[in-house]
Amino acid sequence: MNTKLKSIVLVLGAITMQSLFVQTVMANKCIDLVEEKDFYGAANVCENLAKKNDRSAQFTLATLYYDGKGVMEDNAQALKWFRKSAENNYSQAQYNLAIMLASGIGIDADLVEAYAWLKISQSNGYGPATDSIKQMGAELSSSEKKQADKKMAELRKEFKLQ
Repeated sequence: MNTKLKSIVLVLGAITMQSLFVQTVMANKCIDLVEEKDFYGAANVCENLAKKNDRSAQFTLATLYYDGKGVMEDNAQALKWFRKSAENNYSQAQYNLAIMLASGIGIDADLVEAYAWLKISQSNGYGPATDSIKQMGAELSSSEKKQADKKMAELRKEFKLQ
């Protein structure tokens, strides 16, 4: 590799690392503000990060909307941000999305999709999903469970989920 190309690669690498560092600091600021109970500040910081596809910030912003802290309570916005975080493979968001879908909070209830998200959440190690799967599984027909398995496969493929 010639010297000029090496310099360009090093500069781009440094810029990328600096950007990741700034994003990490901002993500920590989002959580810190929630812990300090500065919900308005947290909503601002989290929203900026959420729009940049930070799954933790998306989850935190969803929680703020769900609880009406720092923003007006808005189940549709909570659902939107839980979904985005879930699609970014955040297991707790996958669980919360499933609960909202099952309960019909912010959307018409969809037990099949809810069950699919619960199973994805469980496979990502989120413990509370196990009991919810047992409870919901007892309510679903075998046909609905097959539909949920199909939906789960589609979600895994579409969003490259584990």
